[in-house]
Amino acid sequence: MIVGYARVSSNGQNLQSQIELLEKAGCEKIFKEKKSATQTDTRTQLQNVLEFVRDGDVFVVTRLDRCSRSVLDLYKIIEKLNKKGVSLKATEQEIDTSTSSGRLMIGLLSIVAEFEMDLRSERQADGIASAIKRGIKFGRKPRFDNEKTAMALQMQKDGMLNQEIADHFNIARSTLLRWIAKYKKEISKEEI
Repeated sequence: MIVGYARVSSNGQNLQSQIELLEKAGCEKIFKEKKSATQTDTRTQLQNVLEFVRDGDVFVVTRLDRCSRSVLDLYKIIEKLNKKGVSLKATEQEIDTSTSSGRLMIGLLSIVAEFEMDLRSERQADGIASAIKRGIKFGRKPRFDNEKTAMALQMQKDGMLNQEIADHFNIARSTLLRWIAKYKKEISKEEI
């Protein structure tokens, strides 16, 4: 059986041109969906068509981006189809995994995608290293700082207990003590 899948990203878009192309490709059943392609598992009609197809069927889309948004997503879909004995065909891109040239094209796409992911990872690592050299700190901003530590030290001098001070700042007692020790160490370095 030839089974089609048509998808647009929003309700304002029209599926009709995809449906016509899928019918022209001989689709006997067409699953239709108006949903963003960010996550495969949230697209119920895609999940339905992947469940519906059987050994020997052909899963048809007009373009690969209709069923997936990333190459990784595409390969997960192709892997599911392969396990079921189903081939994938994209009518506008002349990709057909039932042919050796179609499998070659998918293989080349995977190599290019892996290369792009490696480049992206390298650029990200370079960017992070550069930011660290410039003194940019990553992560969440600390809930406590040197200014609050100075206030806490004054509270100690006024006779408050460490737990009371920690409760006042809504932090753990251990956090308060760690900041006080760090603050005193920084002050002693400045005096030298």
